[in-house]
Amino acid sequence: MSLFLKDQWQQWARQWGATHVPEKGWMHRTERVLGMRKGLLFRVHWGRDEDPGLHVLIRFPSVENVERLRDSLVGDSSLDALPAKGAPRRKMELDSGKKQIVRWNARPEFLLGPTSLVWRRRYALKAPKPAQIQAWVDALIESIVRSTPGFRGRCETCPAGQAQKFVVVDEQPMMMCTTCQQRLMIEGEMAERAYEMTEAQHLNGVLLASGAAIVGGVVWAGVGALTHRVFAMAAIGIGALVAWAYRRGAGRVDAVGRVIGAVLTVSSVALGEVLFYSIWVAQQRPDIGFRFDTGWYAYMFTWAKSPGEEAMPMIFSLVGAWVAMKALEKPKLAAKFEEPSEPEQRKAA
Repeated sequence: MSLFLKDQWQQWARQWGATHVPEKGWMHRTERVLGMRKGLLFRVHWGRDEDPGLHVLIRFPSVENVERLRDSLVGDSSLDALPAKGAPRRKMELDSGKKQIVRWNARPEFLLGPTSLVWRRRYALKAPKPAQIQAWVDALIESIVRSTPGFRGRCETCPAGQAQKFVVVDEQPMMMCTTCQQRLMIEGEMAERAYEMTEAQHLNGVLLASGAAIVGGVVWAGVGALTHRVFAMAAIGIGALVAWAYRRGAGRVDAVGRVIGAVLTVSSVALGEVLFYSIWVAQQRPDIGFRFDTGWYAYMFTWAKSPGEEAMPMIFSLVGAWVAMKALEKPKLAAKFEEPSEPEQRKAA
């Protein structure tokens, strides 16, 4: 990708009367287009390294029968105009609403929820032209409009509120009346204050997380003894388990908690390796049996003589530690409100 990225969607935003967020990066695309078209809200942007590709979000009033909307989109032949003739939409997943820190299966190209459709499309080499993206977004909007009505100036968070224009909440366009905006702001501020006033119970967190680390180490050793292999997914699972246990015990998470979670994750993998060597020695030397000190000696001996053999488990443990630290980040309790550019929004279709 070019080191000097330029705006490419500005003309598109003008044509649709949408809000254009200019490019601000050199190596990562930050350009966005968001607005309203045919009564629906949309946002288009490029994902970062952890979730690359073209991201298209289309929001609509809440529908009761999501599966019916899904069937309508899957059967709409006009969406054959999308890349690969829109074939991935036949594997469209329904959004459960639960945020996944670690996703075990491949991310779906289409994700449908009661209020939104998300389409992600990766491009390994050449990115599509702005006119192509514009046509694809228009096709998706047209297809959804045929199955569900637009907002028509109604607030999406209360039944009686009226919203003359959309507002950007946490980088998503939303139809929200002034009363609901004020209520959401106040609730966020109160939640932030309550969280900051809560004392972190580090000892309780360490105790529960240590128990989780021991369980993770036993599982690591068991999997290694059965398969004679190490798996990155096991370390990721340990990191997620340790983070969950620490949060349950500590209540409030801070920088100390994130460090504790990372250290315990690495320690869990090391414990698993020691247990694995203890099992291996017991299998080779029944007269010695299962002894933790023998496993520790074998583990340290391997590090001294063949460090390359232990490098991969250590790398996996660091991946797990990163997962634990991400999972123990401070929760976002207050919504961020932004006003879209007024002149462009007045032109919205």
